Amino acid sequence: MTSSRETHPMAELPASILAAGAGLSARGIRRLSLMLALTTFVLIGLGGIVNSTGSGLSVPDWPTTYGRHLFLYPPSEWRGGILYEHTHRLVAALVGLLAFVHVLWSWLALRDERFRWFRQVSLVSFLLVILQGVLGGMTVLFRLPTAISTSHAMVAQSFFAITLLLALGTQRTWYVVPDIAPAVRARILRLSAAVWLVTFVQIFFGALTRHTYSALAIPDFPLVFGGLFPPAEFLSSHVLVHYLHRVAGFALAGLMVWQGLQLRRIPLLGPWGHAGMLIVLGQLLLGGWVVWSFRAAVPAALHGIVGTGIWAINTVIFFQAWRWQWLARQQHGS
Repeated sequence: MTSSRETHPMAELPASILAAGAGLSARGIRRLSLMLALTTFVLIGLGGIVNSTGSGLSVPDWPTTYGRHLFLYPPSEWRGGILYEHTHRLVAALVGLLAFVHVLWSWLALRDERFRWFRQVSLVSFLLVILQGVLGGMTVLFRLPTAISTSHAMVAQSFFAITLLLALGTQRTWYVVPDIAPAVRARILRLSAAVWLVTFVQIFFGALTRHTYSALAIPDFPLVFGGLFPPAEFLSSHVLVHYLHRVAGFALAGLMVWQGLQLRRIPLLGPWGHAGMLIVLGQLLLGGWVVWSFRAAVPAALHGIVGTGIWAINTVIFFQAWRWQWLARQQHGS
């Protein structure tokens, strides 16, 4: 049976936060961190719906909505693409508010030096959400340019990863390391790092595919113009972007299956690995559905949402594996 060794004075997280938090409860910061991460996931999903339905310019001005304040736009006019885009903006405002409350709470309440990293990460998340808001406005004002739209998508995923780190940092499991052989722990870290990096690259190619309108540049799936490689006569920038997205997708699927098998007996991470194996295989089918349906809104939106879920799974696995390795080295050096 696997045991766990406490390696940090904050292993008993609730008591530590109560001591350092000037009367603010650990449960509160934990719930706020989880709410920030969950709301960010919803926001990214809504962004995918906006893109999949072609609603990015349904509201042509920013930061106002048809000349009115964001919060004063009448619900009676929330129809069609306006519904998706305006809802996306409202949830974005909520995420910004949560990030502001989080950084304020962290810096005013968690004064203990053991929480310095948490305060700094919270500040980074707040700065990122400001940048993301500006990029979101620029996508509208400059009429969806590829570079800005793709940057908007990638900063969103980076911000989401930061919120997941904050949520992990409020869990007791963040401060304990299970009794795993050092060689196994190191192997898990290397594999999870590779999977995490490939996932980020795949998300980048996915964003390029969306924002260069290359989803149907290759009209068949799983083959490519009836073969494995695009013929020279059909090769173009759109075909190349789409093809790289597919190649990265299949590579990621293989890596995640291998990762899931390697994690099957690892405490805490095993269920994440198993979920990743199943979800990434479903994601391949969703990618095919996008092509077979000629990029219908439903499969396109689901493809983006599930992709974000895969990013979340691999981020949690990598961050936790890295943390275990760091804690083990700290313990060995103490």
